[in-house]
Amino acid sequence: MKKLKLLCCFLSVLLVFLTGILVCLIVNRESDGADIFKYYEKGTYREYALNETYINFTGRSAVINDEIILSASGSGAEFVCKGDYAEITLSPENENVLSSHLPRVAIFADGNLVADECISYEKTYRINTKYSGTVISIIKLSEAMYSSLKVTKIASYGVKDIEPTQEKDFKIEFIGDSVTCGYGTDAGEYGSFSTATENFMKSYAYLTAEKLGADYSAVCYSGYGVLTGYTENGVKNNHIVMNEYGKACHITAQEDPVWDFTKGKNDIVIINLGTNDASYCGNSSFGKQQFTDAYVNMLTVVREKNPESFILCILGDMNNSLFPSIEKAVSHYTVQHSDSRVLSFSVDFKMGENDIVIDGHPGPISNAHAADILAEKINSLIKFGFIER
Repeated sequence: MKKLKLLCCFLSVLLVFLTGILVCLIVNRESDGADIFKYYEKGTYREYALNETYINFTGRSAVINDEIILSASGSGAEFVCKGDYAEITLSPENENVLSSHLPRVAIFADGNLVADECISYEKTYRINTKYSGTVISIIKLSEAMYSSLKVTKIASYGVKDIEPTQEKDFKIEFIGDSVTCGYGTDAGEYGSFSTATENFMKSYAYLTAEKLGADYSAVCYSGYGVLTGYTENGVKNNHIVMNEYGKACHITAQEDPVWDFTKGKNDIVIINLGTNDASYCGNSSFGKQQFTDAYVNMLTVVREKNPESFILCILGDMNNSLFPSIEKAVSHYTVQHSDSRVLSFSVDFKMGENDIVIDGHPGPISNAHAADILAEKINSLIKFGFIER
């Protein structure tokens, strides 16, 4: 009898225990945890080939040795992830770089900033996504002249592959110097240059493309010019943007790859050069004539690479003393080549009224003002049929 009572007690305890487990399973199945559980049963971790099947490349991005090289300002990659998370591994292309010259990159999920760093070593980012699809954007904020960045892995966990975002139906190319790079737009008026304070997304170039809903590419280098780069002693140097125009990116491990101009044709090319040349030309009529001749030669190269694009030659007010020479160069070029799809246009950044950052560069407010003016000008060219859209 005593044994029977002990057996009944044991069975009662066991029944309570099993009932508790059953209740927990039912509750979990009715909660969000059930979806996650089912999802992980079906989900797969995948690494993807870094190509256009899965990724939309923005700006002058290049794939070399199965890695994405982000060198030029604004170069990047975008994709849609429909799953639990996306994983991105980044590393500097060259580890022997000054701390002030490290590549700066930003990562966004559906437009929300999830990372903004200067990369000095390999790092992996895991970004939570959602089943309906999250747009992941990687964009290089600093310029090509100082350092480049590698995307070595993109992976996801889910039941579907990632897919590229859609290209936009309008494309702008910007050719420029430090102003186009966004030099110092995250800095104050005083201090020294660092890639940590260079932000292409605050430049007039990026903001103009955003206002027009356009894709963009940027070929821009601080201190570079048309005839000569910036000089403090009146001697010409070889920092000329056209020396770099045909390159896809800057890398240290091997020869720079050539850019394919037949891929993603530009509707408009905007040239913003002449500020650095002014340091050499000054008030010299000989220097200005040299600049004019060099500008005509540059237009010839740009047209050769972009036969169907409208070309807009602008200059801002950081130093716009050579704008009359630009007007002269455009006039000479259009006559010599019977090319009516080239125009000069002066852009007032209103630096005196707004903000000035390190080394006398326009700050974010000035860049935003210039973007308003430039976008309005491009819209007028579209409206009157000079540019098709």
